[in-house]
Amino acid sequence: MKNLKKLLAIVVCIAMMVPTVAFAATSSPTKVNVKSATAKSLTYNAKSQTTTIVVNGKTLTLNKDFKVVSGSLKATKAGTYTVKIKGIGNYSGDTTVKYTVNAQQSYKATAAAKTYNAKNQTTKVTVKYGNTVLKRGTDYKITGVTKAKNAGKYKITVKGINNYKGTKTIYYTINKAAQKSVKVKVNASKKKITVSGVKAKAKVTYKSANKKVKVKNGKITLSKGIKKGTYKVTVKVAKTKNYSAYTKTVTIKVK
Repeated sequence: MKNLKKLLAIVVCIAMMVPTVAFAATSSPTKVNVKSATAKSLTYNAKSQTTTIVVNGKTLTLNKDFKVVSGSLKATKAGTYTVKIKGIGNYSGDTTVKYTVNAQQSYKATAAAKTYNAKNQTTKVTVKYGNTVLKRGTDYKITGVTKAKNAGKYKITVKGINNYKGTKTIYYTINKAAQKSVKVKVNASKKKITVSGVKAKAKVTYKSANKKVKVKNGKITLSKGIKKGTYKVTVKVAKTKNYSAYTKTVTIKVK
């Protein structure tokens, strides 16, 4: 019995002298389920774009955190798209998310001015996104006055469609035409000023720089005692609805 106690004591001593080795249990990190995933919205820019997948505020990496099961992360045209993803790596589960490519509204529209020519004229409307010229009927539609005859200011409304949205209100002008055909002749011997080629029955008036020279309806009247010399008379053709004013100064020689 004494020998047994001695043996047990020796065993205990030896056990106390041997270092205790602790084995840390290695456990796999908990994977995050992608069921709460969302996809970033985009805005149309005439190019192919790629949306991003976000889970709990973190942007995931394709083929590291998830893979695409169906659909595509890439899109060009405006619209709503659906893509199914599956978590990999530190992510698990699968889900279907939707994302939108919003229509673009940052485009510009202009309409070309015209000059009155007594005919109906159609303005040229140009709509551009950046350096890209958009197509009527495909990218936008027009309402308002695009064809007119008389001088004035006209309104056009451009409305984006398909990949574009929003409306733009623009104006264009048909400018008054110049009285290019007007001819003014002075006949000193007949004391007459003849004005021809006046368009639109514009009113013609005469203004002398000297009180002793009067002109009415083209007829020149010289006051008694007028001295010999050269006198100026301004002929003015008044503006009309479609024509601008015309002015010319002529000289009358008194011998």
